Amino acid sequence: MTKAWLSSHGVAFEVRDVLQDPTALAALQARGIQTVPAVIVGDRYLTGWNPDRLAALVGLTHTERLPSPDELVESLRALLDAALRATRQVPDDRWELTVAQRPRPLRELVRHLFEVIERGVDADVLGSFPAQQWLPERDVPDLTGAALARYGEAVRAKVAAWYATRAPERFARTIEADVGPRTLTQVLDRTRHHAAQHLRQVYALLESNGIVPEAPLTLAAMQQLGLDQLPPEVF
Repeated sequence: MTKAWLSSHGVAFEVRDVLQDPTALAALQARGIQTVPAVIVGDRYLTGWNPDRLAALVGLTHTERLPSPDELVESLRALLDAALRATRQVPDDRWELTVAQRPRPLRELVRHLFEVIERGVDADVLGSFPAQQWLPERDVPDLTGAALARYGEAVRAKVAAWYATRAPERFARTIEADVGPRTLTQVLDRTRHHAAQHLRQVYALLESNGIVPEAPLTLAAMQQLGLDQLPPEVF
């Protein structure tokens, strides 16, 4: 999302991948930066996704387009449904699949996708969104496809039950996020983009191993749902 935003606003930048370049990781650690994405301009930097602060960092003004509560939840439901379809397609012996760019196995990618959405709902319940506490990989080697599907179904039910009792004005409340104070709408917008990018990665892993995703949620369909901050690259 960060790279897509910078590109769409005509900001030139150099990309350094901490997973592929040890010197890039060392450079971040030397500044005391422990998380990515990180944007560094001179002696100033920003971590995480906060377009208002990002705009200020690079000397731009920015007005964030915020979706309605219905738009947010519609897209979350579509992402969950699509992720569940893909999950049920994966043979039991394929959950170890990885790509060179990101060594995270498919089972952890799917688990994390569902967790991202669940944590977005939890942000409203708890009033906080400390993403950096739960973002690190937590791969469970014996996690099965059936268990992942049950988890996804539970998250879908949780979203439905939660939204059924939410008043629209609640989406304007302030949530203490890892990137500073954000409204619940802003947190959930970040959540849905995060989950959508992982769904694209799930599709790419399936397709590269000869599995055709069933009724996939295409990039064009995602964009129609308001997911317009996705980067051009999948990994």
